Amino acid sequence: MITGSREERGCSSLTRDGAARLRGKRLLVAGPIAVAAAWVVIGVSWAINPWFSFLEHAFSDLGSREASSPWVYNYGLIATGLLACLYALGLYLVGETKAEGFASALLLVAGVFLALIGVFPSGTRPHVFVSTWFFVQMGIGLIALGTAMRARGLPHGLFVSTVSLLGFIIYGAVEALVGWPSVAAGEAFGIIVIDVAVLASFLAYYRAL
Repeated sequence: MITGSREERGCSSLTRDGAARLRGKRLLVAGPIAVAAAWVVIGVSWAINPWFSFLEHAFSDLGSREASSPWVYNYGLIATGLLACLYALGLYLVGETKAEGFASALLLVAGVFLALIGVFPSGTRPHVFVSTWFFVQMGIGLIALGTAMRARGLPHGLFVSTVSLLGFIIYGAVEALVGWPSVAAGEAFGIIVIDVAVLASFLAYYRAL
């Protein structure tokens, strides 16, 4: 009787774990969607603000009071931040180690800060902090994720952590030696680094499930 009860509890636990991993796999799709959404938001906002110059402005200027329809950029970033949070939650649900859980928590916080860029647009007091910390937090989270992936034996782990670390180094080197031609140029570089790392991690986890 006791054995049967233990077996039932074991089967129930496996069922719950399987359901959680299935939900996690579905949420992982939010990663590449967030990657595409960010560029769509930037592109549409740029199209309705022809004054914007990639070599003179920051992307956040598209969400300032001076911009036309700033809500497109700001609400777009809020939505993209929520997608990033869903991706982090998916990573947590499909993860098997504490290191993966820690990395997904870091990425979840990064997603929150991405959304906060839209909540506190250019011209508001918290904007510089939340926009800067988004890139820092996301980079740290991706380095941690790549390290956790490699420890678990998943493909692309070294690539994810290396690309993210090199992103910090290259950005700092360019800024120190010659300076980025504009804030937008530096932001575009950071976004591309994040996109490459996110897509690599998505492919690794999605194919492993």
